[in-house]
Amino acid sequence: MIKDWAPELSAKLGRPVSEIESKGLGATDFSPSRFVEIRDPAGRVTRFSLAFALVRPEKSVAAVFSEHYGYMEFDLVEDSVVAEIHEDIYTHWGEP
Repeated sequence: MIKDWAPELSAKLGRPVSEIESKGLGATDFSPSRFVEIRDPAGRVTRFSLAFALVRPEKSVAAVFSEHYGYMEFDLVEDSVVAEIHEDIYTHWGEP
């Protein structure tokens, strides 16, 4: 899957295609504050943490690359949603 998506991965990650094809993805390619949700028209949501997504609209397909769940492709139907979400969270636990 890496080779198939190498051009899109190169653009997303800012690394040469040849490097992505030879070395693949590493832990630094995934952010703990970024996750992906695949939402189908029936309202089902599949969520992947430490992940990012790529979409080929002309082929109605999306790819999710996740550090913990591996890499997978999803066929998209009308009204499918691919959401790549970035969260910056601050939790305040009281007086310092």
